Amino acid sequence: MALRTRWLWFSKTDEHRAWAGLDLQFSTEEQAFFFASTHTSIGNDHNTKFWEDRWINGRSVREIAPLLHACIPKRRRKNRTVAEGLQAHLWARDIHGVLGVHEIGQYLLLWRLLEGIALSAEPDKLIWKWTEAGTYTAKYAYLASFHGSIACNHWKLTWKSWALPKVKLFLWLVSLDRCWTADRLDRHGLQHHTACPLCDQAPETMQHLLLACPFSRQVWHEILSWMRMTCRAPANDSSLLDWWLNAKQDTSQLMRKGLASATLLTSWMIWKHRNDCIFDREQPSDHALVSRIKAKAMLWATAGAAGLRVVLPTSWDVH
Repeated sequence: MALRTRWLWFSKTDEHRAWAGLDLQFSTEEQAFFFASTHTSIGNDHNTKFWEDRWINGRSVREIAPLLHACIPKRRRKNRTVAEGLQAHLWARDIHGVLGVHEIGQYLLLWRLLEGIALSAEPDKLIWKWTEAGTYTAKYAYLASFHGSIACNHWKLTWKSWALPKVKLFLWLVSLDRCWTADRLDRHGLQHHTACPLCDQAPETMQHLLLACPFSRQVWHEILSWMRMTCRAPANDSSLLDWWLNAKQDTSQLMRKGLASATLLTSWMIWKHRNDCIFDREQPSDHALVSRIKAKAMLWATAGAAGLRVVLPTSWDVH
C-alpha cells in the first residue's frame, strides 16, 4: 500500500512522469490512506479540487459540511477547482436539490470559512503529514500504516526466538486462534471429535490442548525439568503466550532464549502428536512424545539454537 500511495503522490505533484494523465486505478483503502495523509497549502489553486481535496485549514469540504457535500453532483465534485469555485462564489451554484435546515447551516459555516481565504501567485503545495519536510517517503508511508496499532510483547516469542519458520508460523496461528481444534471446527459446522484426543477428559480447545490438558502438563513438566528450568509448568494460564511472559520472569537471563525456543518446540510437538492421534490412530504416549522433543531439541541446538545449547543437559541424554 505504501508503494501504491507513491503513485498517487506523484500523480498530483509531478506532471512530467511518463504515465501522467493516465487513468490510474486505486483501491478505496489506498485512496482513504492518501486522503488521511495529505493536505494542500493553497496557492493559485488551479490543481486543487474544491469539493474533494483537503485545503481549508487542513480539512476538506466533505469533512466540514458532509450533508452539503452530498448535494453536489459527482461530476462537479471531481472537476471544480478551488480557483474556479472561489471566483464570484461560483461554488454555491454547484449545489443541487432541496436544502434542509442542516444543509443550510453547513452552507453558512462553509461561507464563513471561505471569506478569509485568498489565493496567491505561488502554485499549490501538497503536504505529506508524516514527515517534517512535508514530502512523501515510502518508509514513513509504511510506518504510518501502523498508527493506532496496539503494542504487544508476544511477538518476541513468535518471531524473535530460534525456531524453524513453520514452527513460528504455527505459534502465530495459535495466537490468532486459527488452528483447527474441536471448538473451531464446531463453530464452522464441521465434523469433529468431541473430547481432547490426548486426555479424553474435556472439550478440545487450544488453551486446553497446550496448557490445561493433564497429558500436556506432564510433558511440559518433564521437558522443563530435563532442561533445568526453574519456572513452573503451564497450568490454567489464559494463553501460552501469557504463560511464557510469566515463566520468563522466573528464569535467569542466561536461560531465557532457551526457554523461548523450548516453548515453541514443545507446543509444536504436542500439536503434531495430537494430529498423529487423530489422523494416524496413534495412541497418546507422554513417554514417546518427551523422547521426541528431547531428540528434536538436540537437533535444533546442533543446527544453531544457541539458547537451547545453554539449557540442555551436558550429556544430552534423550532418555
